[in-house]
Amino acid sequence: MEGIRKFPLSFLIFVLFVSFGSCETIRSAMDAENNTSTLESIFPQVEGSKEKRDRYELTGREFMIATDHPLASQAGVEVWKQGGNVVDVFTAASFAISVLRPQSTGLLGGGFAIVYLPKKGKWAYDFRERSPKKGTASYYLKSDGSPDSEKILKGPFSAAVPGNVQGILKIQKQHGKLPLSDVIAPALRYAKNGFAVYSDLANVISKVWPNMNPSMQKVFGIDNRPIREGELLIQEELFQTLTRIVENEEKEWISGETIKLVSEYYKEYDGFISEEDWKQYQVKQMDPLVSSVWGYQMMTMPPPSSGVHLVTMMQLYAEMAKRKSFPKGIVGESIQITEAMKLAYRDRAEYGGDPSFTDVPVTKLISQTYIQDEVGEIEKKVVSGNWKENQNPKEPKDSYNTTHISVMDREGNAVSSTQSINGIFGAVQMVPGTGLVLNNTMDDFSIAPGVPNLYGLVGSKANAIAPGKTPLSSMSPTILVEPSGATKLVIGAPGGSQIPTSIFNTLYHYLIQKRSLYESVSFPRIHHQFQPSTLFLDPELKGYFPESELPFYRVQYGRHRAKVFIVSKEGDKLIGVSDPKGEGIPLGF
Repeated sequence: MEGIRKFPLSFLIFVLFVSFGSCETIRSAMDAENNTSTLESIFPQVEGSKEKRDRYELTGREFMIATDHPLASQAGVEVWKQGGNVVDVFTAASFAISVLRPQSTGLLGGGFAIVYLPKKGKWAYDFRERSPKKGTASYYLKSDGSPDSEKILKGPFSAAVPGNVQGILKIQKQHGKLPLSDVIAPALRYAKNGFAVYSDLANVISKVWPNMNPSMQKVFGIDNRPIREGELLIQEELFQTLTRIVENEEKEWISGETIKLVSEYYKEYDGFISEEDWKQYQVKQMDPLVSSVWGYQMMTMPPPSSGVHLVTMMQLYAEMAKRKSFPKGIVGESIQITEAMKLAYRDRAEYGGDPSFTDVPVTKLISQTYIQDEVGEIEKKVVSGNWKENQNPKEPKDSYNTTHISVMDREGNAVSSTQSINGIFGAVQMVPGTGLVLNNTMDDFSIAPGVPNLYGLVGSKANAIAPGKTPLSSMSPTILVEPSGATKLVIGAPGGSQIPTSIFNTLYHYLIQKRSLYESVSFPRIHHQFQPSTLFLDPELKGYFPESELPFYRVQYGRHRAKVFIVSKEGDKLIGVSDPKGEGIPLGF
């Protein structure tokens, strides 16, 4: 199917679906040599109906965007048709998705972006939230000195200084072509005219309604009750805020009316985020982290993103696949993938943090010496049968949040950007007069060593709270490039702690098992994050995963929350897939 799809403005209801189809064989190095073991008869086959594929997969030749809402993808198409480039498309979709998925992202959030323009260069942008001046560890301690997990999780003190607007404007100003007014026009229209509330949004509004402050209930309610699916959500105050951004650009986010309203709100909360915090905020521009993986050059975000741990994960798997000591078939593959995930998340817990405040040994973590040494230790464990699993801390809570945008054109110009307000509706507080929901990103810091956050992730002193510091993030926007320099694919995901492993799962099925792009995105996933010591599996793997042969893993089945958004170039075609777990679609032509 080629060409732009036509969807009604009313939202298509989300239907969760995973079905079965053909499976390609993958062998470890030993399997390939002996030609004795395949995964065909053990893994479920995932293909999906034609109707499903027609909605979530699209093929084009000129340009492709994959997002988490049809109207966000449509915003990108709109500016492309006006002569915009991939950066203009990314900018339009970013502002649009902040209107369309306020439970996931917003202008008071933050994010990362990788920009690759083959004829000009490559850049990484960190516009993640930062701890305000008053953001210290003592702020989150009770009188008895114990951590106050509730204070850091929700409410005004859970918010860090936002960077979304500053980052997106900086990227568009440096690399975009169109006037900002043209690029933000779709978002302005969605805010002013409204859009039909879809099921996911209606459900989460109802869920958090009792915790919303009055300003937030006014926007997301009708007749003093939560807005319902199918009803029109109009965000007039957000429209006014967007209008001020068009008029004042980055100045609005330094000393404009919006910032004055946020500062006025915080007067009741010890001035926790001050006007000075906004003035001192700086978007960080740097080189992407580039590493060779699975035959491609991989560009991802340096720390405090988890991109380095995704690279480590992929390199560990590649090294284990060479070793002949691992069991064959599904048992060996399961061990290799799971142990790669566990070790990468162990490193994340120990080293992950803001490199401006702590030493993150990136060079070491992706070096062949380190990879080979660690695989050697895993190999000893496998051969000896001496398995030790960690204790099981509190299980992570589900939190469907964050968003991702993948864009590529036929020349290989590409943007991969993940943005978030952290948890569902962030702090569940709206700043009066702005239409903006506060993030709750302070919870991404380690409140105390060994104490898990919203996602069950633990951290060390490397990710301790400090003024001006950026918290560790799972967000890992990624671009893969052929040895020739041609762009192969753009990928990323929302989904908290499952972001790096979901990207790994997708790339594994696409690049190693040679499945189709849609199959690779929709294939049931596995996830291990070191702590809790649990191997999480999609329900479709029950009956296929060899639990009895892997008794040393504690297995739990449950729907994975991460959603992958990817654009890949195959020959002269661009293929886009928006995860069928969500509501978004790819668009292009």
